[in-house]
Amino acid sequence: MADSAPYLQNKEAEPGAGTMIDLEHGGFDDLKVIMRIMKSAFSPLYGESWNEHQCRSMLALPGTQLLIASIADSPCGFTISREAAGEEELLMIAVDPECQNTGIGLAMMQRLVEDAMKNGVTAIFLEVRSNNPAQGLYKRLGFQKIGLRPGYYTGDTEEKFDAITYKKSL
Repeated sequence: MADSAPYLQNKEAEPGAGTMIDLEHGGFDDLKVIMRIMKSAFSPLYGESWNEHQCRSMLALPGTQLLIASIADSPCGFTISREAAGEEELLMIAVDPECQNTGIGLAMMQRLVEDAMKNGVTAIFLEVRSNNPAQGLYKRLGFQKIGLRPGYYTGDTEEKFDAITYKKSL
């Protein structure tokens, strides 16, 4: 757990008011929770979500970490990342739509960076669909665009979207 817990940003509350976001590492016992969040967070249009078997397989690999964000003991977001050869890759991040744009994604990403630095990781990588608004968060945290896969994702109308690779050096 980080030294000081981040707080949920409530746009309707007084400045400085907030609810504590708990960030805990999870494991196989949390698969039902992450599947529930993933189902609500990802549109089926792009085929980006994983099934339970894919999640279980990824969590079984050495160096894989699951981080779960909760508000008042209610899980509302998660990250899955994997460290190998001194680098970390963010494989999946999801926040329940009812909790998006409140600081949960930022808190999870900040914790991912903190943990990576503590583990001696030299860089963090991630890939995102070109029309995904989460790019603003990644840029805010110092990630820089380093690659592009043209037409990698296909939407429901057969529209193509690029995959953009980002890197943050630590």
